[in-house]
Amino acid sequence: MADDYSFYLNADFSRYLGQWIAIIDKKVVSHGEDAKQVYDRAKKEFPSKVPFLACVPKSTAMIL
Repeated sequence: MADDYSFYLNADFSRYLGQWIAIIDKKVVSHGEDAKQVYDRAKKEFPSKVPFLACVPKSTAMIL
């Protein structure tokens, strides 16, 4: 799961803005507006894996 987290921190997910994504083996395997549905689809497709679930923010926060 650490590899999937690193992938999430460094990849471009601009096409998924405002959506939940499920990542398995450094690939987005499911996405959508409902976190449970995204997770469930990923688990159905990859039952032996634990998906990394994250929400892609619509905009970035600026910390000064």
